[in-house]
Amino acid sequence: MPDTYDLAHDLCFVIHDILAQLLKSGAEGGFFRTTIAFEDEADRISFEKTEDIFCWLEETQRLNDRTSILTTTVFPAVLSDALHCIYEALESSRKAKPNITYMLLRKPIQESLFLFETIIINPHDFAAKLATDPLKLRGEKAGGLDAHTRRIQRVLEQIGEEGRFNAEYIAQLRYNKSEEDGFDGICNLAMHLFTEHRAIRTAPLNINFIFSDWEEKCTQWAYLYSRLPYLLIYMHSVVEHLCERIAPTHPTYLNDMQRRIAALTLLWREQLEAAYVAEPIDKLITYHRDWLIQHCLKAGYSAPTESDLVKMAFTGAFPREQKIKMLLRNFRYKLRAALNRRSGRRSQQ
Repeated sequence: MPDTYDLAHDLCFVIHDILAQLLKSGAEGGFFRTTIAFEDEADRISFEKTEDIFCWLEETQRLNDRTSILTTTVFPAVLSDALHCIYEALESSRKAKPNITYMLLRKPIQESLFLFETIIINPHDFAAKLATDPLKLRGEKAGGLDAHTRRIQRVLEQIGEEGRFNAEYIAQLRYNKSEEDGFDGICNLAMHLFTEHRAIRTAPLNINFIFSDWEEKCTQWAYLYSRLPYLLIYMHSVVEHLCERIAPTHPTYLNDMQRRIAALTLLWREQLEAAYVAEPIDKLITYHRDWLIQHCLKAGYSAPTESDLVKMAFTGAFPREQKIKMLLRNFRYKLRAALNRRSGRRSQQ
């Protein structure tokens, strides 16, 4: 992979690693578990006798318990699957296999994200559909680009991110088959030897992606690293919101991770090729720049310079922060994680 895209690649991997750590901490702390409170002894006995817990939950009208169980079970499982796809996609890109990268990305940015968005909008509806007709949870059944835009806008309003992201652009990137600015078309081209949709119809004497030369691969990389960071930053915001419902993360840690993402995002924008600049991306950059400056000033530090951004991106350090302070902060994270693991074990005994 050309080193031109190193910063964008690092940004994508940092987001992957933050989400993977969230998943790991949640599993070790036992946070992806649900406790059912019985009303009386008869209630407990009827539960123990049932052969199907979900039939029992429906018969006893414990729909809140059903939603809680399904959400805390499905969320980490789907997130784990999505992160495996993203990891292998990024590794394939590094090894100059962009066709494999695009094949692997379609599932997490379309289907996994769609499921997370569905849970955010209406967790009870998500649980009911999963229990009775899971096919209704397919993004393909949600309608066209306008329907996806409306759904994503509802998500942005619920998670308070209207100022950072553009719903129409997120829908376009994920579901527009046009090769101009959307992953769906290029992901389908990478996945299928021949495609018939008018926007991505295979040309005569061609087979999709098979004959890509180095110049074409560079174009595929250029698009990938101009757009994937935007979607992964959005995914991080969605996942953090869902995790907040299950097991709130300490604000200090959240701010540390957000500093790293914001710093890398600003550095990424500086290397973005002019042909791939887009208004929604600049909106994201402006938001991160403003947030980062105010965040540093509020913490008693100066606004970050470019050299500060490089250090902040990979260590979370504030501008000219003493190394001992940074080490103590990281030690507290590890200590807190250890205490959470112990607490999780005790709750399981």
